[in-house]
Amino acid sequence: MTKFEIQKNDQNQTIFKFLKKTFSSTPLSVIHKWFRKSDIKINGQKIKDPQIILKLNDLVEVYDSNKPIIRDNFKMVENLDLEIVYEDENILIINKEANVEMHSPINESLDDMVKTYCFNQGIYDPQKENSFVVSHVHRLDKLTSGLVIYAKNKMSLDILLKAFKDHELIDKYYLIKVRKQHWTGDFEAKGWIDYDPKMQKSFYSETEKDFYKTAETRFRLIETNEDSLLIEGHLITGRKHQIRATLEYYNLPIINDFRYGGEKINNEKMIYLRAYKIVFGKLPNELEYLSDKVIELNI
Repeated sequence: MTKFEIQKNDQNQTIFKFLKKTFSSTPLSVIHKWFRKSDIKINGQKIKDPQIILKLNDLVEVYDSNKPIIRDNFKMVENLDLEIVYEDENILIINKEANVEMHSPINESLDDMVKTYCFNQGIYDPQKENSFVVSHVHRLDKLTSGLVIYAKNKMSLDILLKAFKDHELIDKYYLIKVRKQHWTGDFEAKGWIDYDPKMQKSFYSETEKDFYKTAETRFRLIETNEDSLLIEGHLITGRKHQIRATLEYYNLPIINDFRYGGEKINNEKMIYLRAYKIVFGKLPNELEYLSDKVIELNI
């Protein structure tokens, strides 16, 4: 028999979802059997309903030989070098360097860096968490630098994940360097995009195609240099490699982005694409205090 006391990051989810996370190596058929056989108790009462919502300090008992697992065996990072742009009790915003992976089972990743920081600050200890993992709420490509938001608790994670599906609630802006010979002025690209996992590349189309998803980006000129332009990309949708594929289509590939036809000007593992600004819209509930807040890196 295994006992759990429901903590802040476990509450307000169904007992089934909690058990699915906590016993992630246990087949779902076994978890369903626990409900059928009343092998689960909440506060001493046998239950069969998998949709019961857990409350803070509830006592959950599972009468089975299956064991829970630690959900997050992250690698501690020594000599931590992490640029924190913004932090409060709910979120962290990090300035990711180029050539750093968001997550990796082999290499030192941004996730590992953030979790190490949170562990060192006493914010996060996977040994004490039943179901929550400190998580990024959106991603950047390995070669892209810039702002990434992390949720420090389940409440903020749930709100921000929903907000990223509604692009009126969180806006992301990028700085991009391209050659200027094909620039004809500010424009809005409305089309469709598809990612090919075998080629590890996205393809943009101005006409609708099977399996392609809508993609919309607004581009405006910021600065003209001798042989290049600095432009801003404002994501209206959030497809994989959206800016990179769109600019390749319009013959404006990002400098150093050889995969998408960009000119290679150095041997650094980076492309001239930087997530430099995040604008929060009217966020609900506990994150309402972030509404209209702008987080911006220097150009």
